[in-house]
Amino acid sequence: MLKKIIYKENKLPLIILLTIISFLSFNVLNKNFFKNLRFDLTNSNVYTLSDGTKSILKSINEPLNFKLFYTKQIGDVNPVYQNYYDRVTELLEQYVLLSENKIKLQIFNPKPFSNEEDKAVEYGLQGVEIMSGVYGYFGLIATNSTDDEEKIIFFQPDRSPFLEYDLSKIVTNLANPNRRIVGLYTDLPMLGTFNPLAKSQDAAAAPPWAIYNQMNEFFEITRIHEKTKFIPENLELLMLVHPKKIPEGLLYSIDQFVLKGGKLLVFVDPNSETESFSPNNNPVQKENGNSSDLKELLDKWGLELVQDKVVGDLLSARRVQIGESDQPSVTDYIAWIDIKKDHMDDSHQATSKVQRLTFATSGFLKNNKKNNNISFKRLVWSTKQSMQIDVNDVKLNPDPTDLLRNFVPSNEELTLVAEIKGTFTSNFPQGPPKTNRKDDFDKNEHVVESIKPSTIVVLGDSDLLYDEFWLKYEQSGEVMPIANNADFTVNLLEYLIGTKNLIGLRGKGVSSSPFIKVEKIQKEAEQKFRSKEQELLEKLNKYQIELENIQKGNSDEDGENILTESETIKIEEFRNEMVLVRSELRKVQNALRKDIEKLDSILKFFNIFFVPILLVIISLFIGFIQRRKRHQKHIIRETD
Repeated sequence: MLKKIIYKENKLPLIILLTIISFLSFNVLNKNFFKNLRFDLTNSNVYTLSDGTKSILKSINEPLNFKLFYTKQIGDVNPVYQNYYDRVTELLEQYVLLSENKIKLQIFNPKPFSNEEDKAVEYGLQGVEIMSGVYGYFGLIATNSTDDEEKIIFFQPDRSPFLEYDLSKIVTNLANPNRRIVGLYTDLPMLGTFNPLAKSQDAAAAPPWAIYNQMNEFFEITRIHEKTKFIPENLELLMLVHPKKIPEGLLYSIDQFVLKGGKLLVFVDPNSETESFSPNNNPVQKENGNSSDLKELLDKWGLELVQDKVVGDLLSARRVQIGESDQPSVTDYIAWIDIKKDHMDDSHQATSKVQRLTFATSGFLKNNKKNNNISFKRLVWSTKQSMQIDVNDVKLNPDPTDLLRNFVPSNEELTLVAEIKGTFTSNFPQGPPKTNRKDDFDKNEHVVESIKPSTIVVLGDSDLLYDEFWLKYEQSGEVMPIANNADFTVNLLEYLIGTKNLIGLRGKGVSSSPFIKVEKIQKEAEQKFRSKEQELLEKLNKYQIELENIQKGNSDEDGENILTESETIKIEEFRNEMVLVRSELRKVQNALRKDIEKLDSILKFFNIFFVPILLVIISLFIGFIQRRKRHQKHIIRETD
C-alpha cells in the first residue's frame, strides 16, 4: 500500500500527511528538548541573555527565592499580558537553569478572594481591576537568606526591552547586598529641590532627576559639598557635575584623592542650559556665568576643555520645532546632537552596549600634552561634518536656522567624552592651602606624585544628565528613553568602581531607533535647500529696504510723502520682484518637504510591499523550474 502511494503520480496526499507529522514532531521536540534554543534577530539582541547576566547567575553563593504572582484572568481580558507572562516565565526558567537551581522559582495564581491574593497584597504588589471590585496581579517578590527583599510590583509590557536588566539587577542586589559608595558633588539640582515661596505645592517641589534615581538603585550616594572638610576614606569614586567654583580646600582634597588612587567622573560644560532654567539659579551664579571646566585640576593633569566653544554637528543634529505655535516648522539644531554607535568606542566597557547618546551645546576635549605620564583615549566623538561654534551664539535665544545657514564643516572629529589613565602630579606643590581651620590639613600626609595610577573620565556636557534631553513624555503619561544617557552614566560608574556585569544589559531598551541613512540624506538635502533659502531671503530683504527708502520720498509741508512718476514705477517693479522671490522661496521650501516625503514613500514601499512581491516572484520561479523538470521527465518517459 505504501509503495503504491510513493510511486503514485499524484503525491499531494503524501506531502500533506508528511507535513502534518513533521509539524507535530517539531512541536513535541521543541517543547521537550529545544526549550532553551532561541534565535534573536533584533538589532539590540533584546531576547538574548547577555554574558553579564550569565556571569551574575554563576556567581550566586546563596539560595534566592523568587515568587511570581500572575492572575490568569488578566490574560483572558487582555492577551498582551498573557504573552508577556509567557516571556517572563521563560526568562525566569533560564535564570533557574543557569544559576544551577540556586534560584528557587514558585509561581502563584492569586485568584480573587484567595489566600494567594492575600499574600500578593501583603507583599505590596499592585493590583489591576479586572471587573468591578475584582483585581488581578502580575508581580515578583525575591528574597535572599538574610531576608533582604526586592520586588517588581507589576510587570508592565512596555518595559519588555528592560526585562533582563530588571531581573538581573534584582539578582545582583540580593547576591551583593552591600552597595559600593559614590561621592557626588554638583552645582545642579540633581537631587530635587524645594521652594517654600512657590505659589502651589506642585511648583514648590521638583523631584530628583531620573539619572540620580537610577544611580541610587546601584550605589550608595554620599553628598560632597562646599563645606565638606575631608573626602571619606571609604570612597573609591568621586563624581563631579558642573563644578563651577569649588573652594580651594575641597580642590586640594580632590587633588590628593586622585593621587592616592581615587577615580574621577567629571561632567564639565561650556554652556549649562540646565542651570539657566534651574530653580536654584541665583544672581551670584549668573554673574559667574553658566560654564565649568575644572581647569584648576585638569589642566596640569593633561586634559583641556576648549574655552568658549561648543560642538555643532550637521549629521548628528537633532530635529527641533521652531516658529510660531500657529505656523510651526521643523529644522535641525546643530548644537543639540544625537550621537550614534558608530561614533563611540565599541571596544570600551562603558560604551560597547550603548546605542545612542544625546548632548546639548556640548564642549569638546583635547590632550594638552602637559602630562607625559597619561594615556588619552576618546570614548565618544562627533562626525567630521562638525564645526566649532562660539558659545555666545547658543546662549539666550539661539536661532537654529541661522546656525544651519552659517554651518561650515571643519572635517575634524571633536572629542565629547575622554578617558585619561596614568600618574599625576599635585596641583599644590607647596603643600596644602591655609584654610584657617582648627582641623587643618596635615602637611606630613601631603602627596606630591601619584602613589598609584588612577583613571579620570571627563564629559564635555552636563545637560545630558537632565531628564528633558533624553526622556520622551507621551500623552498617555508614559515616560520612555530616547537615548542611553542614564545607561552610559551608570556604566561609567560601574566601570570606574570595578563592577561590570550589569553593563552589558543596558542599551537594549531605547524606544527610538532612527534610520541613520535616511537622516543623513534628509540633513544633506536640507542643507542644500537652506542655502538657497538664505540667498532668496537676503534678496527679499534687500528689495524691502530699497522699497522703504523710495516710499519715504520727499515730504510736503503737511508731512505727506510726494513720489515722482519714476519712483512709483520703481515701487511697482520692486513689488513684482518681491512677489516672484516669495513664490520661488515657497517652491524651495516645498521642494524640501516633497524630497523628504518621496524618500518616506520609497521606504514604505520597501517595508510593506517589496518583500511580499519578492517572495511571490521567487515562488513563481521555483514553480516554473519544477514544472519544467516534470515536463522533461514526461518527455523522456514517452521517448522510452
